[in-house]
Amino acid sequence: MLDVILVGFMGTGKTTVGEVLAANFKRPQIDLDDEIVATAGKSIKQIFADSGEPAFRKLETEVLRQAFAKSGILSTGGGVVESAPNRELLQQTAIPVIYLQTGPTTIFERIKDDDGRPLVQQLGEAGLRDLWQRREPLYQSVANHIVVTDTQTPEQVSQQIQQFLAQVALNQEKLA
Repeated sequence: MLDVILVGFMGTGKTTVGEVLAANFKRPQIDLDDEIVATAGKSIKQIFADSGEPAFRKLETEVLRQAFAKSGILSTGGGVVESAPNRELLQQTAIPVIYLQTGPTTIFERIKDDDGRPLVQQLGEAGLRDLWQRREPLYQSVANHIVVTDTQTPEQVSQQIQQFLAQVALNQEKLA
């Protein structure tokens, strides 16, 4: 079973923090977007171009469900909360879901020059802010814990997550 699931907007550090956690726990890091690409045999951009967002989200839900059976740290894509079935899976799992919360200004500063994120160039700062505001309550609705990442290093964020997971484990032991 997964140790933890990381959710959050693009640029919040899900992949980087996932890598730090995986190294600290000596567990694999699983990137949901990479799993989708491997399953589909084509890039996410190509899936969107060939089949559209509804087909992508359906595939994302299938791959997310399959990932729950794996071991390690799962980093999701920023849009995972766009799909009601994905939100339902995340809300119903016993696996801790951590929301890496970062403000839109910080996000834009982190990703504005990233050519691998066409949505950034397409939407610009105002459009990203609007998308962030729409998704913010969705991330909160699936999360067991929130870590604010704006001014923290990936190592500091990882440390906070590890402390939260240790507390969860301690509480479970007390209940047993």
